[in-house]
Amino acid sequence: MNAFLARAAIFLALLTLNATASLAVDRHCQEGVGESDPATPADAFELPRDGTVIHSPTQLQWAQCALGQSWSRDFCTGQATSMDWDQANEAVVALNRSGELAGYTDWRLPSRTELESIVETCREAPAINENIFPNTPWAGFWTRSLDTGDPETAWFVGFYGGLAFDYSRDSSYRVRPVRDR
Repeated sequence: MNAFLARAAIFLALLTLNATASLAVDRHCQEGVGESDPATPADAFELPRDGTVIHSPTQLQWAQCALGQSWSRDFCTGQATSMDWDQANEAVVALNRSGELAGYTDWRLPSRTELESIVETCREAPAINENIFPNTPWAGFWTRSLDTGDPETAWFVGFYGGLAFDYSRDSSYRVRPVRDR
């Protein structure tokens, strides 16, 4: 009987270990989409609970909501505002004037590389960790990066699949402000 109990204890230990390993998998990934491991796991972010997040690998602080949305009890409510590139820059200036996002006044449009750093490669529609950036539209988000070959275009990152494109600055996309920490 002792041998039976010992085997049962080992079996239960293996089941518990397997269940624990399963729980450690990031739940924001979609099976069969992109990479098998998350590029932006939840543990790569600090959550100050003020409508911002800090991306530990880059030390950038991001607005959890797109401009036009409001932070409300761990969720972004409302619709993200679409705007052309000049309006996007003006909106960030207005945000800084107001100090309404966590009291900081040094927000800016992210560079293309910075915005691509929060693209989630294990999911799409949206290609972002929704546990960290809830209610993110699938749409494009402006960057401050201009196309050096064409002064009338700027880069945006589309959060349907996480791809970056340069497009007319007169087009309408969303804005996710960032600041250096």
